[in-house]
Amino acid sequence: MHPSQVPVIHSFVINDPREVMDAIGSMLMLYEQHKAVRFRVLLPKDDRARGIGYALLNGLNLRIRHMLKGSNIRYVVYHHDSSHYALLLLDEDSASTFMV
Repeated sequence: MHPSQVPVIHSFVINDPREVMDAIGSMLMLYEQHKAVRFRVLLPKDDRARGIGYALLNGLNLRIRHMLKGSNIRYVVYHHDSSHYALLLLDEDSASTFMV
């Protein structure tokens, strides 16, 4: 299955590094409701994408590890459209379910 076809709980658009912490807070609230990590994050196709992606993954992994006691988040990066990269974030169960 292509990453763009994986059903997600919510999609986020992050265009600035200052938006990362708000997105992480929203992801954690959604995780508590659904008990799953299945999020798509759209990042701008420019020099900021790598920094935003690293900040998001590091912050989210740190917070999720405290909540899940050792579980990790898997991610896939792909070209979403002409102006965005997509970062697909999945917990281990979702990743194995969708074979990503």
